Amino acid sequence: MVTASGFVLATALWYSVVSAAEAQNCSSVAAIATQTCQQLERSLGSTIVQTQSSGSEYAIGANFAWSTFSDEVNFQPSCIVFPNTTQHVQTAMKAIFENKADYAVQAGGHSGMIGWNTVQNGVLISFMNMNSTSYDSESDTITLLPGIHWGDATSALQQYGVAPVGGRIATVGTGLLLGGGISYLSPAEGYAADNYVSLDVVLVNGTLVTATADNEYADLFKALKGGGNRFGIVTKYVVKAVHTGTEDEKRWFGGLLVYPNSSSEALLAALAHFIHDTADPNAVLATTFRTTWENSTQDIELDVILVYNGTEASFNTSFAEFLSIPYTSSALQALSYLDLLNAVTFPDGLGTLFGASALTGVPASTLADQYLETYRLYNNFSTAFASSTDIAFTLLDFSPVPKSQIQAGYEKGTNPIVPPLGTGGYFEILFQVTYAEGITEPSPDVEQGRQLWISTAPSTPGLPFFLNEADANQQILATYGGYEFLKQVYAKYDPTRFNVQHTQGPLGL
Repeated sequence: MVTASGFVLATALWYSVVSAAEAQNCSSVAAIATQTCQQLERSLGSTIVQTQSSGSEYAIGANFAWSTFSDEVNFQPSCIVFPNTTQHVQTAMKAIFENKADYAVQAGGHSGMIGWNTVQNGVLISFMNMNSTSYDSESDTITLLPGIHWGDATSALQQYGVAPVGGRIATVGTGLLLGGGISYLSPAEGYAADNYVSLDVVLVNGTLVTATADNEYADLFKALKGGGNRFGIVTKYVVKAVHTGTEDEKRWFGGLLVYPNSSSEALLAALAHFIHDTADPNAVLATTFRTTWENSTQDIELDVILVYNGTEASFNTSFAEFLSIPYTSSALQALSYLDLLNAVTFPDGLGTLFGASALTGVPASTLADQYLETYRLYNNFSTAFASSTDIAFTLLDFSPVPKSQIQAGYEKGTNPIVPPLGTGGYFEILFQVTYAEGITEPSPDVEQGRQLWISTAPSTPGLPFFLNEADANQQILATYGGYEFLKQVYAKYDPTRFNVQHTQGPLGL
């Protein structure tokens, strides 16, 4: 017979054994990473491979992440590799693979997933130095290296009157492409990744391949249109150029409208109607519903960017329902594409976490109940934590995926996201919690509330979620129409499952 004291003793002994095993494993992981870093420093040199004590750029790389939850205060890579060439990346991955070291890759650094673009006791590959953009007028293509940010790339290209289908925020990087990517150009051109022409990819074992839509790596090419970081490291993107005009050419009309919370019901209905009804690839919108607190009093601002690639008259027709709703201020004018890209900014240096959902549109005769419920749950969270000093603000964003965007993706060879055809457009929904300055890790009570929103927010069955704006623990790839395809391609290019065992990224493979 086991006594209570015997049970307690046995339990304590079991936890002691488990803790010792975990400590030993952590020590082993750290030792492997240190060995790999030493090997890489010998082969690549101390300028390219830097440690916390040996390199002036280490602190920059370790604190380059947009969210402070992934900065050096929580993650200290054993070393950071700052490649200048694809060959440097090959050398790094070959050593990482052979030594079975943990690793991470950091491009633009804009991620709401803790640890996806950094690593503890592992090798971080930072693309800070590979950040050039160029345009080839003969092929009408743009070449992007992985360290670019969309604002810099678009600024560099505006003199030629072209732009890539890229992010809607200037400080976002090329990780957007690996998650599919939503752009102001997407209604006409598809997901950002639908506009790939070729990709240079370093596979998990260090092998370099160039993937295109019609060569022997066509399956890899397609998988990288939304499969995230699981299929290799892209060291060069060649993408289709879109002729958007120079900075002096104001081809767009629109801008920001700010609505009061009293207009929320009508505004949510307008969103649901717009995404159901619109067939015009020139009509584009983006939203930011933002809640902040002043002395525990909520301040809710509903910001909507409405723009039309064309005339003011077309703008007024396309967005008539939005313009009929009472708003508090507006800033409507003729815009260049670069103006549009710089219209929205987000603060850096704050810890941020995401959650995702997706909702289909509804016709004008139908109530937008699920949109209202999504907003109600968002407000419930904000109200529950109004007195918290941990939170700086919360956001609820609706990113449109209109039927014209879905159709464009199919016409360009499809992608693994594969939204359903024939059911109209839908919104990818982002729930964002941004912590106050100085907060270095999520608080358990806030996290519990955030997870409650994720688990209870309405979503339309059969719609894919947006990988770039999701919680790290959501099974995003499983929502894709091409999920089985992704699993097959992953097994082909990483048969030992090294990537999923040694770096953080989307679940399900």
